Amino acid sequence: MEKIDVAHVAKLARLKLTDQESVAIGKKFGEILGYIGLLAEVDLEGEGQDRDETQLVNYRPDGAVASLVKLEDFSELIENRHFKVPSIIE
Repeated sequence: MEKIDVAHVAKLARLKLTDQESVAIGKKFGEILGYIGLLAEVDLEGEGQDRDETQLVNYRPDGAVASLVKLEDFSELIENRHFKVPSIIE
C-alpha cells in the first residue's frame, strides 16, 4: 500500500491541521489502507457465482398507466412547453 500525503489531502479538503492532527490522521489513513490491503488478499474465486443475476423476478409488469392528472390541469402554469415558476434569482 502506498502512503497517503496527509498535508496534500488536507490542502485538497481545505483543512488546516495542527501537527498533532496530521499525525493522528496519518495513523488512521495507515489503518484504513492496511484494512483495504487485507480485503485485497481475500480469495473470492468461485464466490458469488451461485446466483444468476439475469434471472431476477419482476413482481409487476412494467407498462404505461393512465395518470389521474391531466396536462390540461396545468395549462395556466405552462409556457412554451415548460412550467412557469416565480423567479428566485435577481
